[in-house]
Amino acid sequence: MGPQNGDERYVVLPWWRGRSLPWAVLVIVSIVVTCIALERMAFFITESDPEFIERVRVGRLVMLAGSAASLAAAIWSQVRGNPLWVTICVASPAVLVGLATMMMTPPSLTPLVAGLVALPAAVAGLIGGLRPRVKD
Repeated sequence: MGPQNGDERYVVLPWWRGRSLPWAVLVIVSIVVTCIALERMAFFITESDPEFIERVRVGRLVMLAGSAASLAAAIWSQVRGNPLWVTICVASPAVLVGLATMMMTPPSLTPLVAGLVALPAAVAGLIGGLRPRVKD
């Protein structure tokens, strides 16, 4: 038997606090799904072609999934103890793009413009959430 130190302490974190990879995957999924939704809703035709109307309808439904994933990632970010700015950046696709999608009538560029701000903010939140925390 080797020498044992009786003063050792083991810190056991709950499973949701110490895991960065599943949280990062959820943030990436929300970003990708939001991009797919924006691509589906981006059309510039004034006539009401049934194919494009169906494409916009599917894009709006996909945006609901992207918003749900983004909000779940933001809640998980807060539970993990990330800084507030990380949580706000991760929630930005749901708040900006999701609300713009649900409030505007379909041939609108507002969700696309909101995506220009929200998606880079989400990437910044992802990077900020993966950086190691400095202990004081």
